[in-house]
Amino acid sequence: MTKERVEHWKAAWESLDPARVGALYLPSATHASALVPRLYPEAGGHELHGAAEIRTYVERALARFTTLRFELLSVTESDGRSAVEYRRHSNVDGAHPAHVLELIEWEADRIVAVHVFHF
Repeated sequence: MTKERVEHWKAAWESLDPARVGALYLPSATHASALVPRLYPEAGGHELHGAAEIRTYVERALARFTTLRFELLSVTESDGRSAVEYRRHSNVDGAHPAHVLELIEWEADRIVAVHVFHF
């Protein structure tokens, strides 16, 4: 367990490349966020299941951004899990960066599950 995989995750999102972000997830992964119903209402809830749903969500999420940078505030890792707290700086957020906490479960360097909390 290293913070290297978190840096890799951060770089993928900041690249604004949906294929690069999608490649982080295992085919059976889940992704839960309060933003899911807004960006992917047809999912029918707050949790996405599998690569196809996650890929569609990531494409829609990244399409909103022309700039995106994560300012890591803390990273805590234990037993294949990471808790990543950050401020999201983007064109969407303007002068008020979003405060976010993501709980990421890993299998090696691939994501099994993500739970996103927006403050």
